[in-house]
Amino acid sequence: MKLFNYLSLKKTVRGLAYFSALFITACSSHKDDPSPTTSVRVQYAISNVGGAYPSQTTYVQGLADLNVATLDNSKATELSSFASQWAYGGAVYLSAFGAPATLTKYTFDATGKAVVAGKLIVPGANTFSSVEFVSSTEAYASVGGGLARVVKFDPSTLQTTGEINLSSVLKSAAASTYYLGMKARDGKLFLGVQYFDKNFNPLDDIAHVIVIDLATAKVDKLINDSRTSNIFLAGSSVSGFAIDAAGDLYIQGQGSGNAPSGILRIKKGSTDFDSSYFLNLKAATGKDCSGLYILNGLAFTTQIQDPTDPYEFNGPNFRYYKIDLANQKSLGDLGSSLPNIFGSSTSIMRAFDNQSITFVVSGKSENSIYTYNVASGAIAKKTSLTSGTCTGLDKLN
Repeated sequence: MKLFNYLSLKKTVRGLAYFSALFITACSSHKDDPSPTTSVRVQYAISNVGGAYPSQTTYVQGLADLNVATLDNSKATELSSFASQWAYGGAVYLSAFGAPATLTKYTFDATGKAVVAGKLIVPGANTFSSVEFVSSTEAYASVGGGLARVVKFDPSTLQTTGEINLSSVLKSAAASTYYLGMKARDGKLFLGVQYFDKNFNPLDDIAHVIVIDLATAKVDKLINDSRTSNIFLAGSSVSGFAIDAAGDLYIQGQGSGNAPSGILRIKKGSTDFDSSYFLNLKAATGKDCSGLYILNGLAFTTQIQDPTDPYEFNGPNFRYYKIDLANQKSLGDLGSSLPNIFGSSTSIMRAFDNQSITFVVSGKSENSIYTYNVASGAIAKKTSLTSGTCTGLDKLN
């Protein structure tokens, strides 16, 4: 499972060049009488990636709010690789590509600077592909690099506390297997799995999800649905798992072969796909889609504009779309004035409150953070990033 080899390859063949710079500023001209340090209460964490594969750098920093017209990397902490970001409590966790798989925890000091608070290392793996937090002492991470397992760890100490063996769901015909996207609910962990042949084509056109019992740390079963396929979204910069206010779990498949992209449902209290529900995204929007985010009954996804270029060899090729989950229909383009984005690698959307969606536009000539007001439909730009591509945006609590 070489997840980030694959993700980095997409960036390479796409021909993107990410440029980033680190500016160092001095806050006093009097060495013997330095200015007092301003205390910052960090509420948001943001990371962006600069450079071209394999010489990429991730910059992570904390912000008091998003009311910043322009943001550079002058106060950011560097990681010498592409890294995915997850957040829990007052910390962020970043997984950079490269063996051994390392998940680095960052907290923020009084100046807002990200500082290393610990590392979780799994020898034999290349990276962490998905991370799910259950509590302050319980979390799970799927690992890449050929290991068929999920690691259980304590987020407070970053100590491994167990593991879940996934060998029972391996398929002998699969040349490679990826565990991408996960969500914990009611004592179960739902984990997306995708099988590929030696040419990196889907082994079958079926959606597969592993159901894991957390109390016993064992696989309950593998559930399948042929109405869509290709559960291949990691949940960091592109998400495919979401739970609504009723506790129902929705899972987005990107589609392959004759199976369209679509949204499946596992109702609260159940561990099987709901046979009465399926939202065919290709039929609803006119084209296949990727990603899933939910707020107040609305769902948000990205539509692939040119179906022959899903990995964006020719530039940004995705647009944000609104979806009515209950009535299983498209509500159209999020905003016609918005540019196409590089959605195959980053289509970040976050519900930081009950009124709006905060989302990232990483386009051909733009790297910005926007908000969308659900009630009014108003779109407003919040912050422009001066370099790199935003790959992580989270609110801390």
